[in-house]
Amino acid sequence: MNFYKTKRLFLCLLFGIISYQMSAQQKVMELGTGTNKLLVRITMPDNYSPTKSYPVLLGPGLDGGNLETGCRFFGPNPEKHGWILVESLVHMKSRKMVNVLLNHLEAHYKIKATVILGFSANSVAMFEIASQFRDRIHGVVGMPGNPAIGASEKLKLFAKTKITMIVGERDTYWKKRAQKANKAMDELGIWNNLVIVPKGGHILDEFAGKPLFSVLNKMVYAK
Repeated sequence: MNFYKTKRLFLCLLFGIISYQMSAQQKVMELGTGTNKLLVRITMPDNYSPTKSYPVLLGPGLDGGNLETGCRFFGPNPEKHGWILVESLVHMKSRKMVNVLLNHLEAHYKIKATVILGFSANSVAMFEIASQFRDRIHGVVGMPGNPAIGASEKLKLFAKTKITMIVGERDTYWKKRAQKANKAMDELGIWNNLVIVPKGGHILDEFAGKPLFSVLNKMVYAK
């Protein structure tokens, strides 16, 4: 076998190994029954071990069943963050489907903490889900987003939930709402963190990936 054929065979074998590793890194499935189904993509962290517990982040994605439209804030290399990442449109489904998704995750993975992420308008549904499943969802991230400020009794639903609000400095409307929520939760003794991104607008692509997970790790591992 000459040099060029040997090189081509090596590259083919290498590509095959990489393709296998990439497919093993992600799982795509449908949960539910009948017409009530949910398309889900789960990305495993590098060097995943089934004996180790990991934080789990649920984020919106797969719009219209399109695997190309993932959660933009997971970043270009989502497997690098040390989290189990779950993309779906569960916030648009019945709350029974949230239960189905959580049951699946809890049955198949060792979970350190479950966090749910929403941005802009869909953060409203994410906060509602977090309050309803507060015994199973340990944190919620609005990017931007914040719990609706109303009766303190509603905010008290988050007494055991860690809340992170990330908002752009130039995103005046959402920043004012986040600052108001931050003050109200501080007064009630609710764990929360307000991050204002310098010069940031409404869509915080510059905070995707490593910057986001740096904040999330501080939230999950904070005492």
